[in-house]
Amino acid sequence: MNNTSATLPFDALTCGYILIPKKLLMTILNQREKDISYLEAFLIVLTKVNYMDTNICIRGRHLICNRGESYLSFTSWAELFKWKRGKTRRFFEKMEKDNMIRVIKTGLTNISCIQVVDYDLWTNKLTDEWTKRKSKNDDLFNQFWNEFHEVTQTPKRDIGAARRAWNKLSAKEKKLAIENVYSYYMGLNDTRFTKRAYSYLRDQSFLNEEIY
Repeated sequence: MNNTSATLPFDALTCGYILIPKKLLMTILNQREKDISYLEAFLIVLTKVNYMDTNICIRGRHLICNRGESYLSFTSWAELFKWKRGKTRRFFEKMEKDNMIRVIKTGLTNISCIQVVDYDLWTNKLTDEWTKRKSKNDDLFNQFWNEFHEVTQTPKRDIGAARRAWNKLSAKEKKLAIENVYSYYMGLNDTRFTKRAYSYLRDQSFLNEEIY
């Protein structure tokens, strides 16, 4: 994996787990003489976010830092990665785009909340609630996938890309994506230019003005 790649192997979380203490992992990463990769930087993020909910105080403001979150400043992250701040910001932008983290604004200068997406999955704490939520999400995606291709009569291609685009949508957007497939298709001037499912989701074509 090169230094600008943030994408993990597709089956990264499907082949079991090994137990590695955070401190040992940090020691190994800190001993690197060369510039760390984006994947190694993400592993550092996993070691620095909270393992349990904690009350914190930043500049006189009391906050709750939830499990899987961190309120470290970008300057502090840059020091941990041994990068410049510009590269650190680009890293977090890439990770957010790939739906591996969320960056939540706090209203405090230079401080954002970094939240690891599906932190319980990364730490192998699969709760019944998470399992039910994932099952419901899979059911909705399958409903969209079948509806889109039944309406548009296009080949079922690039399902992996479609799933990634689907997972970045909010619950409301997913509902609209399913409901507006027919309106989107009927609104096309030339059906030869019908988008594939993943680009329909990525471009949020279900929000096109002509639909409304």
